[in-house]
Amino acid sequence: MATITNEVVRLKQHRKPPGNHIAQAALRGLDIITATLLLTGQITLGGIFVAPSDFALSLSGPFTGSGAVGITKNAQFVQDGVDIITALLLIIDEINVIGTYVTSDRFTIVVGGPPFGSAKTEAYAPRAREFFRDYSELVMSRYNYRRKRK
Repeated sequence: MATITNEVVRLKQHRKPPGNHIAQAALRGLDIITATLLLTGQITLGGIFVAPSDFALSLSGPFTGSGAVGITKNAQFVQDGVDIITALLLIIDEINVIGTYVTSDRFTIVVGGPPFGSAKTEAYAPRAREFFRDYSELVMSRYNYRRKRK
């Protein structure tokens, strides 16, 4: 009986807060769409962002406004292999879309996760609401705008 009680307590502690299902589904959808774009050749590995403890892959291509660069057939074969492995890691939820990098004429999709040394990306709606509330207050204070309280 104690084992069942301990298991129930453990499950309650690890249960995600309500409201995260939609955010988590949206993030998962981005992963699947990105994998599809990789497998159809619309995006490919365009670069690598390196940090002291991790790295992330930058994906770009015709879909993101980047033109194809002339490379040899052997290099293309290796790049196709990296694209397939990256797509598989996205599909099995080992890595995730973690952001975008935007320039004046194109953007890249950035993916990362535990295999690359970074933390798993998870949606957490209360933290997102807190971020946007803080951001809103920062912007409003910058422009001396005071919101009327109801």
